[in-house]
Amino acid sequence: MLYDEKMKENQNKKLYPPRPILQLNEKIYKFSNLQFVYLIIGSPLLTIFIYYFLKLRFNYWIYELTSMQISFFLNSFFNLNSEVIIYTDHNIFPTIFIPNHPFEGSYAISTNCIAAHIFSIMIGIILFIPSSKESLNKRNFIWRKIKTLIVTVVGIYILNIFRIVFLLFFNFKGIPFEFIHESLFFLSAVIGALFVVIVLKNWLPELFISIYYIFFLISQKKKNQ
Repeated sequence: MLYDEKMKENQNKKLYPPRPILQLNEKIYKFSNLQFVYLIIGSPLLTIFIYYFLKLRFNYWIYELTSMQISFFLNSFFNLNSEVIIYTDHNIFPTIFIPNHPFEGSYAISTNCIAAHIFSIMIGIILFIPSSKESLNKRNFIWRKIKTLIVTVVGIYILNIFRIVFLLFFNFKGIPFEFIHESLFFLSAVIGALFVVIVLKNWLPELFISIYYIFFLISQKKKNQ
């Protein structure tokens, strides 16, 4: 009888493993394995959805706004007399035109120019970061997630605007487009990544704890095989 009960207990442990409990900075974090499944599956799906949503002509105003802000800073800082050309056909992206340009002088502001892929990845990940089951950490989780979304989106948006401003200015000064484009992309990627990591570390450490535990589970599974 006792042996049967032990067998049932072991089977239940296999079917319903205990929730992982982790500690960071004297705070306890508890998660369910199902939350990690949502993060791994839901985050990429939401990322793809947001990216293609931003490509819809319905969101043409975002491209217009980005183009006008880039043109404003080009004229304010460098006096380039740039103009924004907006087409009635929303299948054609807005174009920034810079007169007296040594090269072509026309730049279409496309989906990648507005950093749609970056915003999609960030929002997709942040929205699916699992909350700790520990009541003390769960209390302000939604507010921390909202703060993180706002700060990261605004921060990356500003960084991207100035990346394009300097890209067009240096190209106007004669530096080859491809060279300066790759250089500024790498620099802004490093700055943006550091910025997002710092924000997440301070307000949503649950993401890093989740990633650590996912790898921990994988390594444990490999050891048991």
